[in-house]
Amino acid sequence: MKWLKNIFGGNKGKDESSCMKLADVDSWLVEFEKDSDFLKRLDEIYGQIEASAESLSNEVSDLEKAEADKSTPPKLLRAGLAARGEVAKQLSSFSSKLAPPKKRDLDSTFQHQWTALKGLERTATTFARAQRFVAALFPKNIEHINSELAGISRVLVDLEAEIGKKRKTAEESWFCRELADRLGEELCKIDELKKNTHQDETALEEIRDQLVAHEDEAKRHAQSDVGKRTEELKRSLERAKLERSQVEDELAGLIAPLNKALARIMKQGSSDRISLQNESVFLQLLKSPREVQDKDIAGSLQELRCHLATLGLKDKKKEKTLDHIDLLIKCRSLEKARARQVDLDNEISEIDGQIEESSREGQRIKEEISQKKKRIKNLETTLAKSRKDLDILEEKATADEKELVERMSRIAGKPMKLDVSLERE
Repeated sequence: MKWLKNIFGGNKGKDESSCMKLADVDSWLVEFEKDSDFLKRLDEIYGQIEASAESLSNEVSDLEKAEADKSTPPKLLRAGLAARGEVAKQLSSFSSKLAPPKKRDLDSTFQHQWTALKGLERTATTFARAQRFVAALFPKNIEHINSELAGISRVLVDLEAEIGKKRKTAEESWFCRELADRLGEELCKIDELKKNTHQDETALEEIRDQLVAHEDEAKRHAQSDVGKRTEELKRSLERAKLERSQVEDELAGLIAPLNKALARIMKQGSSDRISLQNESVFLQLLKSPREVQDKDIAGSLQELRCHLATLGLKDKKKEKTLDHIDLLIKCRSLEKARARQVDLDNEISEIDGQIEESSREGQRIKEEISQKKKRIKNLETTLAKSRKDLDILEEKATADEKELVERMSRIAGKPMKLDVSLERE
């Protein structure tokens, strides 16, 4: 891996030596951990610890062999000798805890350092209590032991510093791997989103072009003979419907003067006071005169005329109703109005059929335009969401890339660069 060698040592004058691809970050971290000077410094420190442990053991052995001054007061002698045994036992126990671990990984190193430090604290506590008695008997030995303990303390401080640096590097490496994985996923999502967005943009332009073409087609169709014929039929249909509405109003106007008489004859017919032959026709005249058959009109008017005197109408109302019935019978006004209505119904039905036939092509074009507009609206909504998602995703990726480069630079101890262009091809 030439690029790894360039980053760790060679080609230091070239700026590109500090640049790598996102896919190589994990390999770089592995190689960095292998090439770091942690193990070298660990060996140096453990060498010092082993030497100090051996020296301490020798000092303890010398202390145990040392002879006290015979002129020492008996009480002090007994206390000093008893304290010497306690101190020697604690120092021997502590010395055994200084042996370096077989594994040189971070966890083993930390556990060893923590055990040694706790042992030193307990030793210092025990030593502090007994030191004045032992020092009274063996001042030189205690001086040498104090010197060894101070040296061991300094080495343990150095070891703690190395562990702290290693732990910080390990944490940075963990974050780097997390960031690299997340950034890779984000870049893949960005590329996929861009691809889909581009496809939707292309489709949107195509559909917009198709919509313009259909609208032009609709204009041409409207100007064609078929289109003009359809519009003319529609105008004819409106005229026929308006005329039919007028005829229906005329029918209602012709029957209105009979409404009171019709209501009373229907009431008497339902109470069996009189027997009616045209009861259903009377009901149609009241509720829906457009449904009355021509053949039933004359007979129903004659029957109404015959029973008019028994309906209890006032003389003036009865006289007007009678005159109106006679006029309707004589002029056949209802029959004529119904005939015009039937003719108009037939005409409207025929025009509807002609419009349906002639407007098929126009309706097809209209449906195409409606579908294209709906598709355009859906695509515009999708594109708006995709662009918003893309902005958010790119912002996250930019932040993650920046943080990854910063952490890599801290690990390497120099500025680093990241090339994500190949990841996005």
